[in-house]
Amino acid sequence: MASASTPSSMSGAARPDRMMGICQIVGFVCLFGFALNMLVLFLPPQIGDAGWRISFLQQFGDRSLVLLIGAALTIAGSFDSRRWLKQFSLFCLFLGGIYLITCLLVIKDTLSLRQLAVNNISAQETQVQNQIRNAQSNPAALGQNITAEDLQRASQTLSGQATAAKQNAQTGVLKTGITSVINLVAIGLGLIGLGRYGMSARQR
Repeated sequence: MASASTPSSMSGAARPDRMMGICQIVGFVCLFGFALNMLVLFLPPQIGDAGWRISFLQQFGDRSLVLLIGAALTIAGSFDSRRWLKQFSLFCLFLGGIYLITCLLVIKDTLSLRQLAVNNISAQETQVQNQIRNAQSNPAALGQNITAEDLQRASQTLSGQATAAKQNAQTGVLKTGITSVINLVAIGLGLIGLGRYGMSARQR
């Protein structure tokens, strides 16, 4: 005669199902919250502006940890359903690939912005240097308190400041780009790893 199930054994058996349910709820909340945040940041879109793309993708990568956690919890809560586990795993694999492809766009925009920043500073430097040269060629237009030596020193100071500004601009743009690429690659590989784990767990 089979022994009757005790309340404690039934509670213990129900505990994994409850944990999976909790994982799915928290996972869906993370995914939904991430999607809403990205929608707010995306609007209004300025796809043709490299600066806007860099800024958006930087915030996208910075906040994607919520997406990774949500995806992990959703997969963990789907182990009792092979159908949902497959769908979420494929979604993670696809999204991870998108993240890695997006890195190429970040690299391209970073190089473009770095060159644009240098060109803008060079253009401003050239404009001011031309004004200084025009003043040097027309001493009569100079005030009594301004000498040719003053203009020469101003030209040298301007060149030094322009060089420093170019270096700072390049460093700032490169740091932003490198940070974004690292975040996107890490999240992309994490999503791919989750997808592969989910697909392998489904086959057991």
